[in-house]
Amino acid sequence: MAEVKGQAIERFLEQPPADQPIILIHGPDRGRVSMRAKQLVASLTGPNPDPMTLVDLDASLLNEDPARLAEEADSVAMFGGQKTVVARLDDPKGLMKPVEALLATPPADATVVIVAGDLKKTHPLRSRIEKSGSGAAIACYAADRRDVAALLVKMVNDHGLSIDREAQDDVLAMLGADHAMSQSEIEKLCLFARHDGTITTEHVHAILVDGSAHAMSDVSDAAFAGRRSSALEALARALAEGLEPSVITQILLRHGQTLERLKSEIERGASPDRALSSARPPIFFKRRAAMEQALCRWTAPGLRRCVSYLDEELVATRLDQTLKATRLERQVLRVASEASRGAR
Repeated sequence: MAEVKGQAIERFLEQPPADQPIILIHGPDRGRVSMRAKQLVASLTGPNPDPMTLVDLDASLLNEDPARLAEEADSVAMFGGQKTVVARLDDPKGLMKPVEALLATPPADATVVIVAGDLKKTHPLRSRIEKSGSGAAIACYAADRRDVAALLVKMVNDHGLSIDREAQDDVLAMLGADHAMSQSEIEKLCLFARHDGTITTEHVHAILVDGSAHAMSDVSDAAFAGRRSSALEALARALAEGLEPSVITQILLRHGQTLERLKSEIERGASPDRALSSARPPIFFKRRAAMEQALCRWTAPGLRRCVSYLDEELVATRLDQTLKATRLERQVLRVASEASRGAR
């Protein structure tokens, strides 16, 4: 069986074996799926990937033309070298034929990374890849406390920071099992404390608990509910309070990820009330009406596109720490405009 589990996952992601060029990363924890896919692609392409050897096929393209996957995997890069083909799926069943062909005759000069949602053990795509000698599958489930603790330590170290034991305990007590949510909260905390060297309980309570979080949530609540004027007014107040633009971008992304997860639960049969009531971390009661309004306005595909856009914007802020208020304003207006149109 080619199902990678436990401690073997990190080793696999860091050094993917050449004899397993068809790799499926899937699971109910979308944040962990996304993070592991990025880690794997980085291992395959290196820190400065050649755009001619990295092909990213989104779900809309593959839905229209499933054969494109095999075509890209079997074609030679313009200037040679090992290709990495990333396939992001909405409907995994539509890719069974091209995946079957690739497993039967694995590409000699390409690795295919298939990124999907929650696939049951009996799903044809997962089952076929796990049983193939040239394929491997990694399932991504909700994090337990040890997973979140490891994520916290890694992200703190990546930012060149340290964290007090008491502060670490406080963070772990506040975070739930959702990997994307935990990642967003830790990123926000690291950005807030980046000039101080060490994260303390004061940082944790200031950014994860106290008033700043409410100021930023006013921006995201209004934007995702389609209230452009209110969103811009809340943004002006947040900036006046001295909040970093990059932190506000992070909050917008986290809010979009939360809505995406709740929308997914609703599409699986949960009522909006039940989805909101079971949210972790719990949704503050004063924000519930705005969350309900946003869930009515947005579709699941619209939220996926919005989260992808905000994720790209966040990467840009890390490359340029001097994020201007005008760029942040464009982000807020884009989200609010999409919401007001009823993003499809």
